Amino acid sequence: MELLQEAFAAELSAWQANLARAEKLLRFLLSFDRLPLRALKVLGLEFEVWVAREDEEVVGVLGQFDGRPPVLSGIAVAREARGRGIAKALLRHAFADLKGKGARLVLGAVRAGNEAALELCLSVGMESYGQVRIYSVKLPPRALPVIPKGVTVRPARRGDVGRLVTSDMEGESLQWVSRLNAAFAPRPLRLVGIRRSSLAAEVDGELTGFVALQTGRYWGGATVQAPIVLRGRGEVFLALLSATTAELIRRRERRAYFVLPHDLWGFSWAIERMGGEPIGDWVQLVRYLG
Repeated sequence: MELLQEAFAAELSAWQANLARAEKLLRFLLSFDRLPLRALKVLGLEFEVWVAREDEEVVGVLGQFDGRPPVLSGIAVAREARGRGIAKALLRHAFADLKGKGARLVLGAVRAGNEAALELCLSVGMESYGQVRIYSVKLPPRALPVIPKGVTVRPARRGDVGRLVTSDMEGESLQWVSRLNAAFAPRPLRLVGIRRSSLAAEVDGELTGFVALQTGRYWGGATVQAPIVLRGRGEVFLALLSATTAELIRRRERRAYFVLPHDLWGFSWAIERMGGEPIGDWVQLVRYLG
């Protein structure tokens, strides 16, 4: 926890992270010879935190969530141990673990402008496939977009994700897969204080958009993932933005973090009109394990 706090101080502050709650959860999961963690794995929720040790002292850490596809996050190395290949060793270890489990690829992200982190990831075979910008919006917002006529937004159903997965995603497949990743919500997530849900947009009964959102006990707000817009880009985006914000207000959330992918930056004005402020750009990365 100390290594992560040192490495991501700015990000943790921007996201209003509650590290005390996170540490308490981690201690519980690792108690009784990791029994709670193993129980969650049986229930379908698998994640891991790898550590590198030197003379019994933890000098590096890497988080790994085995989603669909799996995602790496939170790599950090102690200042006095940097430059020795510890971060590369952690990443390669995670790659080997996931490949042994049959995963075909793993996703990750680094903050844009962090050249050292990006160079590290590229050196172990990761590739850039996109970029996102995250906006912070205080709720209720300064103004709420009006849902355009003809667009209906409803809670997403299981079949919606299946239809999106089987849609023609040539040239967009990795972007779509990363956006759909948050829609796969193992029930045990709620046992650790994380809630995921999704909304779908329709025009004349046809699925035209999809967005997933996540709330939790470990940060001061809800995260709205990058939306999928199939057609009617402007109308569908505004409809999803309005309906998602209204849902978060209904849940009494006090802040929302909107993930806006590069291909939708043209609609940033709508988030800014609500009072949204950008808190960082992130480079999306993939490592193929085949």
